[in-house]
Amino acid sequence: MSQRKKNIILAVTWIVLVLATVLAANLQQDDNRIDVAKDIFSVNDVAAIDNVTLTGVAEKNTLNFVNGTWMLNATYKADPQRVTLLFAILKQNKIRRKAANSLAEKLDSLLATDGISVRFMTGNQLTKAFTVVGFDGLTYFNDGKESYVVEIPGYRVDLAGIFKLNEGGWRNPLVFDINWANLQKVEMIFPERPNEQFEVVYKRRYYTINDMLEVDSTKLTNFLDDVSLLYANDYLKKNDLKSYRSDTLNPKATIVISDVGNNQHSLTIYNEQPESDLVLGLIDSTDYATFDFNMIRKVLRPKKYFKAK
Repeated sequence: MSQRKKNIILAVTWIVLVLATVLAANLQQDDNRIDVAKDIFSVNDVAAIDNVTLTGVAEKNTLNFVNGTWMLNATYKADPQRVTLLFAILKQNKIRRKAANSLAEKLDSLLATDGISVRFMTGNQLTKAFTVVGFDGLTYFNDGKESYVVEIPGYRVDLAGIFKLNEGGWRNPLVFDINWANLQKVEMIFPERPNEQFEVVYKRRYYTINDMLEVDSTKLTNFLDDVSLLYANDYLKKNDLKSYRSDTLNPKATIVISDVGNNQHSLTIYNEQPESDLVLGLIDSTDYATFDFNMIRKVLRPKKYFKAK
């Protein structure tokens, strides 16, 4: 082959490569072009919002701000930290880019089967609404027409996760949500070890243990702190109990809290689950939940543990 022919082939090849590069760049620009403001899904004044609904295929949850407290489904107190996170996302989210055209069919399918429709209300006025879905490590918001990759600039976090929480995930995990300044008594009951039971009572402006002359005040203070900070790992539905072995459903201990108004709250703790770091508990004889064993272990103290040396 002559050098002239080689030069022609190289020239044609170069032109093809240039055209392919330009075409690819233009296609990518079409995919990434943003024809809307980057903050179309964000709300600056989130403090005015008093109602949020999150609707999925399997479950719908409603958050309402009532008398200074966020309530979940008009029944439970909502987790204040997760509510705060939800509004932080609403306020700070920004569009990174439009969803790739090649993902349109996949995203439409995910939005229909796994999407969470979110509505933020201020009084009777709709403040913001969109549908959320997570895919391949990214979060997509859909405004009813287009899907966009959404992020909080500077952070690599799964924004979709907070929207997909079930009812148990939205509930306040704090077991004893009381005013501890009004604490009157803590009863520690061990059904199989009655000699280790004790009562912490408020006497003469400090807490002590009934029928114990010398109490280690540091250990007792730490115990009360550990009780006040008991958090549920996850709330369970009654059907979930079917997966627990019957021999682990025997009460190991019960904590009963009483305040000055004689209001009582309780937590019954069951035996540890085999090969698990979780412990089953029953809150106020109503709600089953799981707890981290290391957290529960701190409050399973026998009476003799508090005796001053």
